[in-house]
Amino acid sequence: MVMQTIAALVATWLTVALDQCARGLAGLAVGVPWHGMRLEPARAWLPVVVQGQGLPETVGSVALVALAGAALVPLAALALHGLVTVTRSAGWLRGLALAWLVVAFLWVPTALVAAVAPSATGPVAELYTRLGEPQAGRRAAAVLGLVLMVLVSGPLSATAVSVGRAWMRADGPEFRRRLVRVVAGWPGLCAAAALLAVAGWARTPWMAVWPVAVLATMHLRTR
Repeated sequence: MVMQTIAALVATWLTVALDQCARGLAGLAVGVPWHGMRLEPARAWLPVVVQGQGLPETVGSVALVALAGAALVPLAALALHGLVTVTRSAGWLRGLALAWLVVAFLWVPTALVAAVAPSATGPVAELYTRLGEPQAGRRAAAVLGLVLMVLVSGPLSATAVSVGRAWMRADGPEFRRRLVRVVAGWPGLCAAAALLAVAGWARTPWMAVWPVAVLATMHLRTR
């Protein structure tokens, strides 16, 4: 579990960093100055893009800046996973690539669910706030996040079984579910908890249910 936890936290940091870079590039595209990146001590040294003023108050521009990372992060994670699979890389790198794949595809569902909490942050919550409707549609967003989480859990579980066969037995449903819990479910739980609590997306106590739901769904979706 120690290695999976480390991989999950590294993957979460990489995801935040890439998301912030995508935000900076998207801001440049709509005329927002990019003044570089900084590490935020109050948020466990997570990277944050430093942007100037002047964001156009149009729905398209706001959505582009807030959600740019949602498209870039999964593509980058898929690229790394494909690369380490083709090149038969070391086990630790394959584990990290799998953890990043899990984090990347749980990014949007977690952002949607986190937006329900009062005073939430994160890309979806920011989108609602910037559009002047901080509470509008958030319950529907939470349902959509739950549906997306269930949908992506199946392919992620299958990928975890494929990667984890080198380390654990996977010759029956119970073995496969145990494998998925260790190499994908636990990293997903750690990443979701880090985003909600450490990154500050939603520190509301009842949101602790979400990481557990991620682990349970991956277990149930394993075939």
